[in-house]
Amino acid sequence: MRVKIDDMALMNYFRFGDNDDYQFVGANKDSDFYEVELGTQKLYSYKMTHDNRFAPNPLFGVLTLATCKPRMRQNMHVGEWIAGWTSKGIAHSPTEVGEEKLIYLAKVTKKLTIAEYWEQYPQKRPVNTDDKNVPERYGDNIYEPLGDGTFRQMPNVHHGPDKMAKDVGGKYVLVCEEFYYFSCLSPLEIPAELRPNVPKVQSAYGEITEDATAFIDYVKQHAGECKYTDAQ
Repeated sequence: MRVKIDDMALMNYFRFGDNDDYQFVGANKDSDFYEVELGTQKLYSYKMTHDNRFAPNPLFGVLTLATCKPRMRQNMHVGEWIAGWTSKGIAHSPTEVGEEKLIYLAKVTKKLTIAEYWEQYPQKRPVNTDDKNVPERYGDNIYEPLGDGTFRQMPNVHHGPDKMAKDVGGKYVLVCEEFYYFSCLSPLEIPAELRPNVPKVQSAYGEITEDATAFIDYVKQHAGECKYTDAQ
């Protein structure tokens, strides 16, 4: 959406202010006006078949999606939101089509290459153990760059060599410093009038809602129910 603003202070509000309704994209000086490009809160939704704190990984104070969903990892941009929903096949909270509940919501704040992720988030590297009390057991930073464009898969309990091509094919890791993770043990029910677009079946690209502001605001109001969140 483009708007014309003739007041510098107002333009700077959109650019630097605490404004949850719009994301500042850019501005051009046009005569006596600033033409400001504003992006609404775009959301990608997908159904989850597993929720074991690996994909996504909500541990160590930041939620990351480093494996699975390669098309979404390629296509999404910083500033956009991603939501994972229950499905018929998920453990603990199976749901029918149209009755899906929210497992997590997160805002993409960084989009890193797999090699960048390896270097910047060593705390997310896996420890190959059966002890479920070890947080690193769920580490999703499982691909060590070898310097020639290839990777070595670190020993882990979640993904074997058969998943490597799909994982690294996504090229990027979505890092979300703002997130609301309820888990499949206690997913959040969303009122019908606030539900965004949710795919009826598994979707490689996700189902898009162009402006999910009302839904996002509702989720934020229930941050106290989260198992993990940056808001606590």
